[in-house]
Amino acid sequence: MTWRLCFFLVLLVAGRLLTAQPTARKGATPSITPTIPAGFVSIESVAAPTGALAAKVSLTLSKVPLSRVLEEIAMQSRLSFAADPLLPGLSTLVSIQLQSMSARDALVRALTGSSLRAFVGPNGQVVVVRREPAPSGATTPSTTRLRLSGYIRTAESNEVIRRATILVDDDVTRRESNEEGFYILLLAPGTHRLQFRALGAAPLDTTITLTESTTRDIVLRRREVVLTAMRVQASKQERGDLDPSLPDMSVTRLDLATVRQIPPVLGEVDPIRTLTLLPGVATTSDASTAFSVRGGGVDQNLILLDESTIYNPSHVLGFLSTFNADAVDDVVLYKGAIPARFGGRLSSVVDVRQREGNARSFSAVASIGLLASRALVEGPLPKGRGSFMVAARRSYADAFLGLASDTALRNTQAYFYDLNAKVNVRVGQTGSVMLSGYVGRDAFGQPSEKTGVGWGNRSATLRWNQAFGRLFSKVTTSASNYDYRLDFPLEPRDSARWTASIIGNSIKVDETFRLTSKQTLEFGGEFIAHEFSPGSLRPRGDTLLLQPRTIQTRYGMSSSAYLGHEVELNTRIAVRYGLRYGAFDRYGPATRYRYANDAPVVFNAALGRYEPGRLLDSSRTTGSQSIANFSGLEPRASVRFSTGENTSIKASYARTQQFLQLVSNTNSPTPLDVWEPAGEWIKPQQADQYALGLSARRGSVEYTVESYYKTARNVVDYIDGADVVLNPRLETILVQGEGRAYGLELLARRNTGRLTGWASYTLGRSEQRFPVPARAGAMSGGGVNNGAWYVSPFDKTHSVSLVGVYRKSNRWSFGSTFILASGLPTTLPQSRYLIDGFLVAEYAPRNSERLPLYHRLDLSVTRTIKRGELQLGVLNAYNRFNAQSLRVRQQQANPLVAEAVQLSIFGVVPSVNYVFRF
Repeated sequence: MTWRLCFFLVLLVAGRLLTAQPTARKGATPSITPTIPAGFVSIESVAAPTGALAAKVSLTLSKVPLSRVLEEIAMQSRLSFAADPLLPGLSTLVSIQLQSMSARDALVRALTGSSLRAFVGPNGQVVVVRREPAPSGATTPSTTRLRLSGYIRTAESNEVIRRATILVDDDVTRRESNEEGFYILLLAPGTHRLQFRALGAAPLDTTITLTESTTRDIVLRRREVVLTAMRVQASKQERGDLDPSLPDMSVTRLDLATVRQIPPVLGEVDPIRTLTLLPGVATTSDASTAFSVRGGGVDQNLILLDESTIYNPSHVLGFLSTFNADAVDDVVLYKGAIPARFGGRLSSVVDVRQREGNARSFSAVASIGLLASRALVEGPLPKGRGSFMVAARRSYADAFLGLASDTALRNTQAYFYDLNAKVNVRVGQTGSVMLSGYVGRDAFGQPSEKTGVGWGNRSATLRWNQAFGRLFSKVTTSASNYDYRLDFPLEPRDSARWTASIIGNSIKVDETFRLTSKQTLEFGGEFIAHEFSPGSLRPRGDTLLLQPRTIQTRYGMSSSAYLGHEVELNTRIAVRYGLRYGAFDRYGPATRYRYANDAPVVFNAALGRYEPGRLLDSSRTTGSQSIANFSGLEPRASVRFSTGENTSIKASYARTQQFLQLVSNTNSPTPLDVWEPAGEWIKPQQADQYALGLSARRGSVEYTVESYYKTARNVVDYIDGADVVLNPRLETILVQGEGRAYGLELLARRNTGRLTGWASYTLGRSEQRFPVPARAGAMSGGGVNNGAWYVSPFDKTHSVSLVGVYRKSNRWSFGSTFILASGLPTTLPQSRYLIDGFLVAEYAPRNSERLPLYHRLDLSVTRTIKRGELQLGVLNAYNRFNAQSLRVRQQQANPLVAEAVQLSIFGVVPSVNYVFRF
């Protein structure tokens, strides 16, 4: 542990050294001559005004602030202007009378005699700035860069706005606030035009005059709001998160305002379900929130809640996710070009952030639905030091079941609950300490019959954010715990309980340093201590039918370090690249097994199938001695080449590693599936992904086209007849091979206006193969599907999603989603034999058949009522029974005749949900 501690100390010291500023010589502080934004000219020099500047203006105002006069001129001429609200001259009281005067002349007249002056940009944008003083003494060289930094926050609650876009001087420079809402700009001394854009917020256009490095928080209002001091209004040119001018690729951020308006599942708004409506993301079943990204396995998605890992994000046996939409502030999906700071999974990262809470006033929201009720309380901490948020949700099916006349139903236990909490304390002007937590649990069963199943997640995160000049530093510690249990009866009156759990504790350092106005450096590291308890079986009572049994706990340590660099080479080309080093150490105490020919799995050529290898002996490793260790480099890179103002071509490459795998022999994992870390017999998975795409914006619509190709090594599948429950030697039922996936993704999305939503299409292919390795009998040939390529369990050739939300008025909105997709692969019998009166089925090659075509239409309507809203929804509006699985059985009337039986989860499902605020 000593070298790990030293590594973290090095990261912290490096960050502080980068922030060290050179000490200026006493008395050598230069004076500064402010400049105007690039490309702007004084309004007096515009001899022949056109467009809005030529529009006629008439007004009569007496003893009003100058800012009011400027706004009236802009409103009548439909002129776009920006001004720093802190400019000293804007509050000066003036009287003015204008009659049919051009907007250009009106502005000159209004500013005459004031300390302010107007400039006009190439696109007709007007900025109002302070008049330049006459230069005296030495001036700051043009190469000098001053820092402008701070948080971008909401006006309503003072919460941070993550990943907001900042445009400087008519898009000469473009930056984003980070995942904590902090931004850093390095600008020349003088006046600059700043434009702020964020998903779900009204754009802000303003100016600022820099004479020294400054920290200033920026406040944005909700999209529909119009301010008086600065014009803030929704625009068809508002940029969303699919920005052609950024090097980001294969990244999507959910607009939670739209998510809350689309048809909910069982009346509950679900961010994870919404992700499956995006291109490249596919569900595995109507009864599961598990999803596949670009053909990858469901365990290949890293799901984070405030940077704490959630291993099983499901409620109600998988129908709903663990994320309460009321408590969630931001959801971002990375499915390619994954930043170097993330690792541990092959396919994707889902970064979910909880709300910080309202730092301005106390408020609460509650809702009642058919399935569950929710409540959220938030408010400021004493003396304005920060904010808090507490949210809770619980289902009440068990309350209704208690009213049933049937005794079995009355004694049934069926509920879920979750609790979200967060406290955010400000530390100075640029820092904060955040503590967040989550607890969720599900329980189903009949205690009177001694049967039941339950599972739950617990997570906690403690994080310190602090800005030191150009450096933004984060130190995060987190803890995750996932556990599950299964109760079942034993004759005559006893029972048994199976329990299992996963524990992960981590510490992480992330540093972001602004090198220059066009370069950013990121670096950091992380350690995660893992503890996997696959299962413990304990009889309850005096039974002798079952002996206690415990599968040994697995221990491991993940460690990583990364370095990333983003540089804007010119106005057309931007590059983001980085390198991540990931390592995993599997250590004791543990029992180690030795197999004949070092083959835990062998291929039986005579029977054409895999079988467990022959066990020779076992030995015990005590203490924390290393059993197996792995490491590797993970390069990441993405590049953007702009072909026009609103169009760019992007390309990316990413290598990822995964040291944990979910052992499941179903397409839709259950809460009782087992996680197994890499070890002596199971190698870590590794993948390389290449992507090429086009990103464009036309008016209020964003478009992306992406193609991808992904190869994977050491992917895991199970042998025929595998039993994963309470198996102490999982290596005897698993085989490892290679995989590949490729496809095309199309997305068109509109985030502004009355009609919002998106349309997506995915054409994809996901395949894998498992030839027999040499030590398992490769000379005999064979393997799964004879070692040939076959489609993976998550392959969907075609997938179409249409999502629309129409806001008819402030009171009425309508939502709809339509899904059309190829059926998932399945394996069915291809022939049968009658042997001694018994029918024996012979199955076709694995995943050689498909379920029927899947399609579904969901509808919803939302009515705003005073301080609340009522939402009515219909899931599966035309009652389509979509197949989740197929099995073949013998007819009861004639056992020699087989029939296919389809399992469907639901038909038409209505829902109602009422939300009220107070």
